[in-house]
Amino acid sequence: MDQTRYERLSALAAVVAALVPAVTVVIGWLDRMAAWPTWSGLGVVGLVAGAVTAVLAARRGDRATLGFGLAAVALPLGVLLPTALHPVATVLLLLARVLLLVFGVVLVVRSSGSRRTAGWFVTVGAGVWLLSEAVMNVLFRVWIPPQEALLPLFTVPQVGEFVGFATAALVFVPPLVRPVGAGVRRLWETADVR
Repeated sequence: MDQTRYERLSALAAVVAALVPAVTVVIGWLDRMAAWPTWSGLGVVGLVAGAVTAVLAARRGDRATLGFGLAAVALPLGVLLPTALHPVATVLLLLARVLLLVFGVVLVVRSSGSRRTAGWFVTVGAGVWLLSEAVMNVLFRVWIPPQEALLPLFTVPQVGEFVGFATAALVFVPPLVRPVGAGVRRLWETADVR
């Protein structure tokens, strides 16, 4: 497999791995009852795409993308594990949050331009997702908020998750759209415009 195909396959796997959590958050917002069936169906796709992303990143030696791939594997595993394995699922979900945060920080530190901006969005989204879940776990042990406050409290971590993963998908899109840009340039150069 040549380098261009390898790069496109890696980018496609990463985009799919990032879009699965973002799409499931949106589906959960639209229909709360559809959230679990959606995770059980799309979770397997996200798990496979995350595993492919992690393996290809490990072969390339790309630690940042490897961290993202592992986050994309840990999240569906944590959600799909049976209730009997709740402690393991909790650790996997925490690991997914931390790895997404680390991925964003690495993008901010090592990149420039639009990738650095995307890294800030991933970092802030993952940070909100991580901190709001931790704060809610502590808060609910001390104080039970009124019923009308529960929806906004549960929406905050989902917004962070959506922002983190949707922006991560945008980070991996350029190799996929590069051939389209080259084709448009070629058409423009060869067009007979009079």
